[in-house]
Amino acid sequence: MCWPLFMFDEWLRLANAIDYAYLYGLSEVFAVIAVTCCYRAIKPMLVDKPSARRRLWWPVAVTGLFQLSVLLISTQEKQQWFVNSPTGDPLFLWPAYIASLLAGFSVLLIGILITEQIQLYHRHLPEQAVDIKKLKAPRLAGVMGSLVGVAFMSILLVTAATFGFLSVPFWESFHHLMLGGAILVVLFSLTFVRRTSPSPLDYERLDAEKSNPYEISSLISKAERYTIESKVYKERFVTIAQFCQGADMDPTALALALRLSDKKNFRRFIFHYRLEYAKNVLLRSDAKVAAVAKRVGINSEKFLSDYLVKHLRHR
Repeated sequence: MCWPLFMFDEWLRLANAIDYAYLYGLSEVFAVIAVTCCYRAIKPMLVDKPSARRRLWWPVAVTGLFQLSVLLISTQEKQQWFVNSPTGDPLFLWPAYIASLLAGFSVLLIGILITEQIQLYHRHLPEQAVDIKKLKAPRLAGVMGSLVGVAFMSILLVTAATFGFLSVPFWESFHHLMLGGAILVVLFSLTFVRRTSPSPLDYERLDAEKSNPYEISSLISKAERYTIESKVYKERFVTIAQFCQGADMDPTALALALRLSDKKNFRRFIFHYRLEYAKNVLLRSDAKVAAVAKRVGINSEKFLSDYLVKHLRHR
């Protein structure tokens, strides 16, 4: 609903609806609302318990407030913008530029926040999931990166028009088409079904890396016992949230203990048991390497073969 409202000025221009010129310039805030809603839609895909960030709506409020300043410009002046967008004279025509600039800056800011959340999710994915290949969202990261780039270009375009550096008759149309096209691509990308693993980890606590040796040893021992007893390494797409729910442990505490020990991360921890299980199956049966590799979620048959050869050489 926000996208066609953001493009409202272009609908008026295409229809040459001069009689509705008084409504011209009141649609920029809808781009910010659309991107903010995208953030609220994407965050639960990446974080198990996303916090309600009310400050996220501040760009919407600020853009909407300054957007109302366009009402200070006469309808006759706005009617001229249907033929030629305003250029220069920022002291007098600042209401014509401020909303577009704020919309560009807001989309840029929220786009960066979304991109950082996706990158953070990918960086910590091995610490909270085992079979991570199908849990990634690289295309969504690329789409959000493109939105950030387009928003930056839009800011440069509006700034150049504000100070008269660039004389483009329809810079407003370029601004709307650039941002509108990028937002439409983001909205379209969100229509696809994605399998992600919302992270239960406290990233700030994890990056602080504060834990005593006794707690680390205790958590690792408890995790090892539960892994052997439950044989959870045989399951596909196991996550640290599922593991810790069964073992009655705190996911962040376990991830921190694994990071500070030689186990490194949860993925490596579970894969160690998967490789041991695969080795035992191959040594005690006539099963094929490819079948066993597929059963335990190892994508590379060569990797499993090399691991088995390495084990036999050290016997």
